[in-house]
Amino acid sequence: MSASTSSRRGGKGGKHRRHVAYKSDHGIQPAQANSDINVTPLVNVCLVLLIIFMVVTPMLGRGVAVQLPTLSTATMHKEGDQVFVSVNDDGAWVETDMYTEKEPFLARLDEDLKIASGKALANDYKGPILFVKGDKGTQWGRVKTVMEWITGSNVQMQDVALVVEVANQSGPPT
Repeated sequence: MSASTSSRRGGKGGKHRRHVAYKSDHGIQPAQANSDINVTPLVNVCLVLLIIFMVVTPMLGRGVAVQLPTLSTATMHKEGDQVFVSVNDDGAWVETDMYTEKEPFLARLDEDLKIASGKALANDYKGPILFVKGDKGTQWGRVKTVMEWITGSNVQMQDVALVVEVANQSGPPT
């Protein structure tokens, strides 16, 4: 390597050293303030919220989790637009709201069945179907009382179905 090459690279033998200035010769000029909104973090937050709502929304409206009784054989039913009623020791649930008295329960049920009926008509389906889920540990009398409330009212529905677990012939219930 020659002496001129080493001097350019900051070697020891160079006569000409360059000095890098950190400030301009005219003084420090502050940059002008930028008042534009940084949209990237806003878009990131909105996308994260969208994903959270897309994941959580399907879990919101299918009634309360109850232990279902087991049925050994059953025909599969194709679901259309439906409403879920769950019954346990606490009371009767329409989607995720609990009711212990007949009149408020039937008012909410009628409202939900009207919405489901509109969805069924939009999809060319005869519905709606009302699914009743009774907890396995609850006395049958509670489920029967709720069924009497439903059948004794004038709510408009296509059919009522009791939801059960179907036992697999070769293993435990699914």
